[in-house]
Amino acid sequence: MRRKIRKYRFLVLLAIAAIAATGAYAYTSAVGGVNPPRLGSGTSSIGKYALGTPVYNLNANSPQNIDSVSFTLTNATASTVVRVRLINTGGTWYSCSSAAAPTITCATTAPQVTAVGANGNTLQVVATG
Repeated sequence: MRRKIRKYRFLVLLAIAAIAATGAYAYTSAVGGVNPPRLGSGTSSIGKYALGTPVYNLNANSPQNIDSVSFTLTNATASTVVRVRLINTGGTWYSCSSAAAPTITCATTAPQVTAVGANGNTLQVVATG
């Protein structure tokens, strides 16, 4: 008799778990109107942004140092969050200002990027918003 009760109790718990899992899946599938962020990597336009030609701004007193990098980012707004990395391996990600969008300016002084240390072939840009 006890075996039947244990078996019945297990089946009831299994049925409840299956119903809860189905309900959670249906709820998450029903969420609408949310646009996922657009991410990508490549050598051309990705998603909704297109990167213009970057301009590297050297320090006036120490021209071996890069103080900032500027570029245009089509479809960027003042609320677009942008970060860049100039050094390919193990480099620092720098926050950028998009207040004058679509022109983006990224200070590269903390820590200071040097022209020798920057990888001239790679500018990585991550943008969302």
